[in-house]
Amino acid sequence: MCFGVGILVSNLHLIDVNTGISNFFRDMSILVALPLLLFSSRIQDLFVHSKKLLIGFAIAVFAGIVAILISASIFGGSIAEIWQPAGMMAGIHTGGTPNLFSVGVALEAKDEVMILTNTSQMFWGGIFLIFILSYAKSFYGRFLALSDVPVKNDVGTIRSYIDYQNFSIRDSLYGIVMVALIILVSLLISHLTFGNLHPTLIIILVTTGGIFASFYQPLQKLKGPFEVGDYFLLMFGVAVGLLSDYEQLLKDGGSYIAFIGVIFLLTVFFQLTMAYLFKIDVDTIIVASTAAIFGPVFIPQVTRAIENKSILIGGITISLLGLAIGNYIGIGLGELLRLLL
Repeated sequence: MCFGVGILVSNLHLIDVNTGISNFFRDMSILVALPLLLFSSRIQDLFVHSKKLLIGFAIAVFAGIVAILISASIFGGSIAEIWQPAGMMAGIHTGGTPNLFSVGVALEAKDEVMILTNTSQMFWGGIFLIFILSYAKSFYGRFLALSDVPVKNDVGTIRSYIDYQNFSIRDSLYGIVMVALIILVSLLISHLTFGNLHPTLIIILVTTGGIFASFYQPLQKLKGPFEVGDYFLLMFGVAVGLLSDYEQLLKDGGSYIAFIGVIFLLTVFFQLTMAYLFKIDVDTIIVASTAAIFGPVFIPQVTRAIENKSILIGGITISLLGLAIGNYIGIGLGELLRLLL
């Protein structure tokens, strides 16, 4: 909806769009959102919860990367600078939507490329999410073993990883101050290193700062930074929509839908194949796949759909791990494809 509002306002000329202000909010909102989302993570707890879930997540990420490489080689001739949307898809197939945006900024992708990639991903991602919430367990069960962990069905009270009932303004402001410090240090290092503000380095530094800060226990206990980070992502969506060119969307949308459609189909195929070879059960690969593609906010709904609350905490943890490493993988794969294609 945020993308759509921005696109309509810009392309229907409902108001005069100040591109300078829109560019500022586009860049700053994603820089603020990343650390705020990471502050809530407890990456060090992952190995305590589930070794098998970690293996399943590695399979989900690897399957996505292989699928992206294959699809990029197929559509390299029909999509200009395909290394940019490919890198963005590697980010989203590791940690979800925030990584798609931040990788796009780091690779200096045009706003039209970000919107085309995200819109096409939302189309196929929506279909895949409906599949996960409905028929995935029975379909995967034809090929994979059922979960061997105790199933807990008392998941009726689980709503979302986003919690506005216990939201604290004080905690949120404290989190924003910490983010401001991380951003200022990153900008300073970029200026001292390159003599200017280098987008790729800044994104990497901000991500790294957010990861290190997440190990500080008082930050983990804050109530509000995750929700504020999610709100900044919505701001980013509006800003990018305001900078979009609708004619470009209509012209190139078909190629992007086909490109990302192939990625999703191949990802599912490789996930199933590797899960079978490594003897990963149905529930584990479903939650791992959800964590890799959709992020933490959908884990509670999926664990409810598969009626297995026992992997809820582990699922949220690996999704936050993906959020932490997604920028590195997305930027790295994008730069690799720029050299190869």
